[in-house]
Amino acid sequence: MTKVTPEAAASSADEALHKVADGRVEKPGTSTADENIDKARKEKRGKWVRYAMMLAYQGKNYFGMQVQKGETPAIENVLLRSMHQLGYITSEEAETPYKFYFQRAARTDRAVSACRQVCSMMLPTNKEFKEQGADKLNELLPADIRVMGIRRATKTFNAQKDCDSRSYSYTLPSFAFAKLNELTKADFRITPETVEEVDSILQIFVGTHNFFNYTSKREFTDASCKRYIISFKCDKPFLYRDPTNDKEYEFITVNIRGQSFMLHQIRKMIGMTIAISRGLAYKSDIQRSFDGQRMDVPKAPGLGLLLEQVHYERYDKRWSKSHETLNHWGEETEAKLKKLKDELIVKEILDTEIWSNSMMLWLAGLPNHNFTVDPLSEEKAPLSAVAMAKHTVKVAEAALETEAKQDEHTTEGEAEGACDEKKAAATA
Repeated sequence: MTKVTPEAAASSADEALHKVADGRVEKPGTSTADENIDKARKEKRGKWVRYAMMLAYQGKNYFGMQVQKGETPAIENVLLRSMHQLGYITSEEAETPYKFYFQRAARTDRAVSACRQVCSMMLPTNKEFKEQGADKLNELLPADIRVMGIRRATKTFNAQKDCDSRSYSYTLPSFAFAKLNELTKADFRITPETVEEVDSILQIFVGTHNFFNYTSKREFTDASCKRYIISFKCDKPFLYRDPTNDKEYEFITVNIRGQSFMLHQIRKMIGMTIAISRGLAYKSDIQRSFDGQRMDVPKAPGLGLLLEQVHYERYDKRWSKSHETLNHWGEETEAKLKKLKDELIVKEILDTEIWSNSMMLWLAGLPNHNFTVDPLSEEKAPLSAVAMAKHTVKVAEAALETEAKQDEHTTEGEAEGACDEKKAAATA
């Protein structure tokens, strides 16, 4: 009987595409290619060990990291398919990733990118996978998903549970923090005073708070809504020249590090910060959002959000003498990561923002947003102080417009009266 190698099996498996259902990869039927791959994979059965895999990806074309239902593309869909084609996992393991203890450190949302995402998995000892797996996977993977390295981990390593904290960045046009009476256009330049003011807003989020208003489908009483924010601050603004129209645009990056985050949490924190900076809400509204009352917190666009790094300080401190570290993957890998981040991720964020006006369009609708007590209530919620002020301004503007029309009508009447008097005098 001829032994089937993983390479030979993989070459005939290019069309063995998978579907995703209920968080698992669903295949249309067992093909000969799948059977050959599975057979070759099972022949390699031996001692099982844990691996840590570091990924970097541009999330613009994907619906998040975690596998999605149907044909919806997700990072894990593509990764698992490629791992199966190379014979690293069986079709059954590709369908049910938990069978080889697959876990990611952080679940990124739709369109969100990552620079240092880490996944853990348990596979039979495979020297080729550890040393050449990254290069072989990158040959199959699309250019916007890159495997940056694979390392042997401890037998109990879990990418999510062993992660101490996560660092994200959010890059946006600096005009997002402009006041309502300032023009939000390409030549806007943020002042040091405004940057300082934004930093003071961000500092309110630092510490442990109940962030139930910053996610969806969670109640105030849910203990999981309490999250610890370690740091939250602005970088210095920078200029980016768009080669298409030869214009310079100013951007600014906000960095946040926390123990863990919930769905939409960071985007809503950014949204609240922008609303306050533009004068549409108060700093006190942040503290109010941590209390038990439901608030309608605006969610900023997902485009500028980037998972910068997942941190493993405790793991490295405990296991660095017997295993490779997971916080730092070596100078060569770090240099590749910096280049990839600048060229694949950040440049795409800046270019997309310039031609799509993602933030500008979002800002256009922000003044219509009311920080209601309960957005889910059918009863009309009382307006916030800012909303009432906006209403007062609209009433005043309407009154001035009415008064102007009345003055115009009066002027026309006086002119007609004067004309009649002249005619009467001429007749006399």
